[in-house]
Amino acid sequence: MTTSRHARTAALFASLSLAALGLSCSNDNAATSNPATDTADVIVATTAPAPELPTVVVTYSVLAAVVSDLVEGSANVVTLIPDGQDPHNFEPSAKDLETINNAALVVANGLDLEEGLDDALSNAQQAGVNVFYVADHVTVLDIVDVNDHSNHGHVHRGADASHSDDDHGDEHGDEDGDEHSDEDDDDHSHSQDPHVWLSPHTVREALPALAKAASDALNVDLAAAQLALDNELAALDTELLSLFSAIDNCQLVTGHNELGYFVDRYGCTVVAAIISSTSTNAEASARNTEFVIDVIKTHSAKVIFTSLGTNPKTAEQVAREADAQLVTISTHFLGTSNDYVAFMRTLGTTIATSLS
Repeated sequence: MTTSRHARTAALFASLSLAALGLSCSNDNAATSNPATDTADVIVATTAPAPELPTVVVTYSVLAAVVSDLVEGSANVVTLIPDGQDPHNFEPSAKDLETINNAALVVANGLDLEEGLDDALSNAQQAGVNVFYVADHVTVLDIVDVNDHSNHGHVHRGADASHSDDDHGDEHGDEDGDEHSDEDDDDHSHSQDPHVWLSPHTVREALPALAKAASDALNVDLAAAQLALDNELAALDTELLSLFSAIDNCQLVTGHNELGYFVDRYGCTVVAAIISSTSTNAEASARNTEFVIDVIKTHSAKVIFTSLGTNPKTAEQVAREADAQLVTISTHFLGTSNDYVAFMRTLGTTIATSLS
């Protein structure tokens, strides 16, 4: 009995040993049967990762579209103000401040468009960050209150502008400015219009200085990109000039006083605005609303162009009482447009079609 038990034990031990040996061999074979796996384990990278591109920070989306076309492939463009948010009342977060301070270049509009960013941009400049203000390099328009009877519908060019209209053959030359004497200018209070992007002609004025600032900050040659972009803007400007030359009486009623550069370039007039200020932070008064309704009736205007910052209820009231149609236009953000040219073409086409 004891011998049989020892024999069975020995046989069992031998069987387990053989099974273990077989498993070991199987594992060894599996480990050596896939040379592709072995080769992958020892592959060594022979190329260094691409260097990270510098960052160019732009305050709002429409301007960012222009900058992106200029610096494409040479920098990462970061837009601070989300597309669709009013730049007039944007406040930066702690992360936004960090982004600004780490940028190779910051491009801003100026003229208090991004008033919530004023302190951040000033502090960044003092800390050595390159900050470029587009409005410092264009012919700035002075705007009188379009809802003021004594100044109705007049737009003046700023006397301190750094560029003349002759730079790009502006068809609205000095004769426009001569219609208003110095005495007229002294009689009225003016504000500078920050909506410089609403004319491709005005954007072209800033392009040489912008290209130089970007070239210096990024240490790249942007001459070819500048020329290509300038040609695109010139073609767009010509297209819009042709479009609006076919409109005999281009009189606009707007949500707020934002189309100064557009109407000055393309031969239109803003006859009234629900909010007469150039800022969307202003509010329409009852007196102003009554005035707008009267102007619409007097001019037989059929359309009110509203945009970001226009109070919908006030606009609907004006349209209802004046028997006018509300047409929404995008003036402060790209929306469905994928670049600046598409943005301006959509704006121009919408206005022209609505007036036809």
